Amino acid sequence: MEKTQLHSLVVLQVKIIYCLLAALGLSIIAVLDLLESKYVFAAVAAGFSLALVIYAGYLLLRRKKRSSPYPEWLLVGMLCVFTLFGMQESSQVVHWIYFVPIYSYFLFSLRVATYITLVYSIALVALVMGQFDPYLRLQILFTYAACYVFSVMYALINEHSGRGQTQVIHTDSLTQVYNERQLLLDLNKEMTRADRQSCQLMLVAVNTPDRWQSLKVEDYEQHLLYLGRRIKRCLRHYDTCYRMHNDNFTIMMPDSTPAEANELLAAIKQSLADSRLRQEAIVLHMQAYQPEDDADSLLARLQQEAA
Repeated sequence: MEKTQLHSLVVLQVKIIYCLLAALGLSIIAVLDLLESKYVFAAVAAGFSLALVIYAGYLLLRRKKRSSPYPEWLLVGMLCVFTLFGMQESSQVVHWIYFVPIYSYFLFSLRVATYITLVYSIALVALVMGQFDPYLRLQILFTYAACYVFSVMYALINEHSGRGQTQVIHTDSLTQVYNERQLLLDLNKEMTRADRQSCQLMLVAVNTPDRWQSLKVEDYEQHLLYLGRRIKRCLRHYDTCYRMHNDNFTIMMPDSTPAEANELLAAIKQSLADSRLRQEAIVLHMQAYQPEDDADSLLARLQQEAA
């Protein structure tokens, strides 16, 4: 799917560029600390900068988005710990606090980054109010607030443009399958072709467990991503998978018989049985297109049977 790959590439390029820019900023801090004979802080800044360059190079070579952002969590966690505890040892660490909201909103989703920065900001304000004189407090908190507002505005704009881009390319950026809007377009075309050529059209529903709704955002997305991958492994060349608005999956099988749909169902069940999702209550069901169906009625019948 070229459009999906293009969307992932754009997201990846933004992440790589920011990692390199952040590495440049940290290298400047390292040089300034070195000139002031702050060798420990210079070494730490240089270490963070090198880690960001290595990670950016890894992303560039791999050419695709990581499914589990453990390096990003590690870097942000280390940065938060270093700034909060380092400020108690030296005021030099104050430069670093501005990187946390910017870095968080560039690398994580809006919701996750908001949680991170909210907890960090509360701890930071408490430390600044108790450690610095009133004049420095005002400077530090004002600059931090400016960086925070910039980060939030960037995240909001990025979230809006991401949704707009997803609508344009009709793909889901998380699972790398098509979205429901594209399904409605494709389904109407395939129903017309099935009527014209007197061939069969099958739909398969893969419903996610209700239990997943109570998971944390990161865990929920990881489950959807993993399920989408297991489904895609079983598809034939001309089958197409879609993520619905309710986070269930629908597979369209043009020019296919119920027997072929049953084969796909069996393949998906076997794939799930051999995976870490084998204990999950994932419901699968198929439905055949009838000449009197329209797209909405066919999808409604499919979801009703699968529920």
